Amino acid sequence: MKKILVPAAAVLIVNVASAQTEYYVSAKLGGGDTIIYAHGDTKVGDELVDAFDQEYGVPHKYSNSGLLWEASGAVGLDWSPSNMYVKKNPYDWFHLRLEAEFGYNNYREDGKLKQNNIVQHDVEIKYDHFFMLANGYADFKIDSVVPYVGLGIGYSFGKEELTIRNLAEYNESIDDDGILYALHAGVGYKYSDITIVDLGYKRVYAPKEGDGLDVFSTIRLGVRFRI
Repeated sequence: MKKILVPAAAVLIVNVASAQTEYYVSAKLGGGDTIIYAHGDTKVGDELVDAFDQEYGVPHKYSNSGLLWEASGAVGLDWSPSNMYVKKNPYDWFHLRLEAEFGYNNYREDGKLKQNNIVQHDVEIKYDHFFMLANGYADFKIDSVVPYVGLGIGYSFGKEELTIRNLAEYNESIDDDGILYALHAGVGYKYSDITIVDLGYKRVYAPKEGDGLDVFSTIRLGVRFRI
C-alpha cells in the first residue's frame, strides 16, 4: 500500500504545484431594485401604512417605484488545475476564482401614501453605500462560454434617508453601516485570450439594526482582463 500511496501523493503534489494561476482586473455596471424590510418580514411601506393608519384613524395605501444602480471594480486570481486534466490553456473547463471587489451603489425610491386613492404624502427613500466584498467563484468553461456561481461576504459604509412631504415634512437620516452577504450567478464570454465579457446577477443581503434587512438585486454587465 505504501508503494502505491507515496507515488500517488507525489503526483498530486506536483500537479497542484504546477496548476495554472492567472490574475485579473474587472469592472462592472449594474441596475436593479431593493426590498427594504423594517422589522422581520414587514416591508418599510407596510410599516408606514400602519403608522399613518394609527395616527389618522383611516386606511392608507402605499405604492412605490425605485431604481438601484451600482458601479464596482475588482482584482482577483484565477486558479485552474490544468495539468491534472492534461491541458495547458489557462481557460480550462473548471476554474476557481477569488477576488476583492470595491464599489458604490445608490438607491432612490419614490412612494405615495394614499387615502381613498388621493395622494396625501410623498415619500422618498435614499440609500448611498460604499461596499467591499470578498468573493469566491466556480467557473465552468464550455468552449467560449463560461457559466459561474459564487458567494461573497463583506461590509458596507452608507447612509439611509427617509423623507415624507405634503401635510407636514419629516426627514430622518441614519448611518447604515454593516455586514453584507452576496450570492452570484452569471455567464462570461471569452472574447479573447485575455478578455471575458461578463453578464451576471448579484443578490446581496444586508442585515440592519434589530431584525431589519435590505435585499439588493442587480443585473450587472462587466469585463475581466487577464494580467
